[in-house]
Amino acid sequence: MSENKASKKQGVLGEHAVVIGGSMAGLLTARVLSDYFERVTIFEADTPPEEAVPRKGVPQGNHIHTLLPGGTDVVLKYFPNIH
Repeated sequence: MSENKASKKQGVLGEHAVVIGGSMAGLLTARVLSDYFERVTIFEADTPPEEAVPRKGVPQGNHIHTLLPGGTDVVLKYFPNIH
């Protein structure tokens, strides 16, 4: 479980948002929600590994993955210092 108390830019819609899953989609969703909620909690079933390895709960974890340029633009919009 991870929590983020980010500064609000857009105005608060509520006190607490919950995101189920810490995938790329879950992490990006939590980042966007942090602009609208006082607190965002991510629930993830898998324990974060020490190194980059496929997650037990993700059947497609051994497949090849890539992030296309449009996806990179979205990630950089919300995480500008991710490089």
